Amino acid sequence: MLDEVLIALFLVTFLVFTIKLLGRLRLYGKRINLLSLVVHEFKEAAQGGVGYMHFSIAAGIVLSVLLALSHPLPGLRMALWVLSLPVMAGLIAAALYRVGVFMRSAAIHKRLGAERGFVEESKKMQLILLFIIVLTLSDIALAAFFPAASLAVGTVRNLLLAGFYVRPAANLIANHGVSLTEFRTPFMLEDVVEGRVKPEEVKFGYEKMSDVDKDVVLSCESCGEIGACDAGCPAVAAGRLLSPRVVVRTVALRSRDPQYELAVKLEQQAWACTTCGYCVYACPVKVRHLDVIYGVRRALVAQGRLDKKISDVLMSVSQYGNTLSVPNAGRHDWLYAMGVKHISENPGAEYLLWVGCMGSFDSRARQIVEKFVEVLKKAGVLDKIAVLGDEETCCGDPVRRIGEESRFQEIVLSNRELFKKYGVRRIITICPHGYNVFKNEYKKFGVELEVYHHAEVIDKLVTEGRIQMRRGGGSYVIHDPCYLARYNKVVEPQRRIVVKLGELREPPRRGEKTFCCGAGGGNYWYDVPEEKRISHIRFDELAGTGAETIVTLCPFCNAMFSDAKRTKESPLQVKDIAEVVAERLQ
Repeated sequence: MLDEVLIALFLVTFLVFTIKLLGRLRLYGKRINLLSLVVHEFKEAAQGGVGYMHFSIAAGIVLSVLLALSHPLPGLRMALWVLSLPVMAGLIAAALYRVGVFMRSAAIHKRLGAERGFVEESKKMQLILLFIIVLTLSDIALAAFFPAASLAVGTVRNLLLAGFYVRPAANLIANHGVSLTEFRTPFMLEDVVEGRVKPEEVKFGYEKMSDVDKDVVLSCESCGEIGACDAGCPAVAAGRLLSPRVVVRTVALRSRDPQYELAVKLEQQAWACTTCGYCVYACPVKVRHLDVIYGVRRALVAQGRLDKKISDVLMSVSQYGNTLSVPNAGRHDWLYAMGVKHISENPGAEYLLWVGCMGSFDSRARQIVEKFVEVLKKAGVLDKIAVLGDEETCCGDPVRRIGEESRFQEIVLSNRELFKKYGVRRIITICPHGYNVFKNEYKKFGVELEVYHHAEVIDKLVTEGRIQMRRGGGSYVIHDPCYLARYNKVVEPQRRIVVKLGELREPPRRGEKTFCCGAGGGNYWYDVPEEKRISHIRFDELAGTGAETIVTLCPFCNAMFSDAKRTKESPLQVKDIAEVVAERLQ
């Protein structure tokens, strides 16, 4: 009789959790694809780390229910228990990880000067998650030998799930398929210009809590204080005044206070962010931290709360059409001297080479473009590319990341007309930021492009046999740029190239899990107080591989590491992938 009562209590409490979960999911207004969710969770588990630990929690809850249902069948219950052994190992790891997060968050709260009420709420949520993990582990561990105790423990766990873990679970189910490259467009400038939307109806950013979009609030309320975002955040590692976890929890805990001045509260944290995307990438429940960062930045731009360096960048783009405050005239004359033609002189060109602001005006970045052109010449395909010359301006990525959405859209609409004029369909860029914005964000404005990073182009030339390289005795370590590897999953082409040149030595954080150079999100143009520079942290990690050369794939990464090399007086070479290929051409 006792067993039947315990089973009933277990199932009823789990049903309560399920009903509350379904109710929360209706707020998202999305169709749910459970098969896609299962595939996603297995992929996350396969990557190890937090992904495997979170998978173990979800799988442990499912196994707990199956063990309860199999209570009358001892043989089946024992078989399920044996299958659950890897999950129990993951739960043990998750519990130990939670202890580490609890200790680390205390230091972060102190650094940020978090209010006492916020800290108490944070501690409460972290302890509840730890209890859920421990109870799930205990539930499964007891199931084979003490089934009654297992059901009692599982019932308590179900009550905690229903009370505190409905929101994280719902957000994961609803948003597991949302790509990191999806960027929220707060308004359409064309609609305003053409009178479809009144200017006074445009909401620029998140000045107050009442300005925050409903789905962003839902996302932030789903934070379970897991801490994966803080664990890999470069700003946190550098001692900056930022915690992605604190950002979204601030929104969640103030969501019922419409007059709360969010932009003022999060001002320092917003500018400390490099927009590397690790927080969103690593979050097991798919919270969208960057939506808040960008919303706050847009509000700060609208209010004019900008330091001089940020203002200067925006002014430079407005006055000169580039971020470096250099007159645009003669932008690509040096490329014409190398045999590259303006697109009007080469209308049959297959690709537009988007040189970018850095590639056009920065002397170091120019060297990278020159070497890439040498590779194209050697392959006999120089006639397949063309440039825009003085007609090329900023791609818009820096101003959008800083928060000047109106100016960004003006740039997009101008480039759209330019691309139509010359029939541009394919673009090659040396910059991952330009790569990402052209590939993923111009679509919203009716611009469909095939976009290639120069590493992809070089890889294709090697594969087709158009260029041959001689292998040397050097050793290389690749730094994967966030906007190329994490945002766009371009990881393999650069590796296929480098292994043909010499020994490839990989750092611990690589590919989609790469660590930021510190330049993203407009950080290249302004200063952020920090204990240690992000670029120096990454440089030390790359140098720790013992490689002779850091291979970069971004002019900003190259600049950051070149500066770190000078500061540290390191013998380690910093070269773009086009440069190391050009050195070894046969």
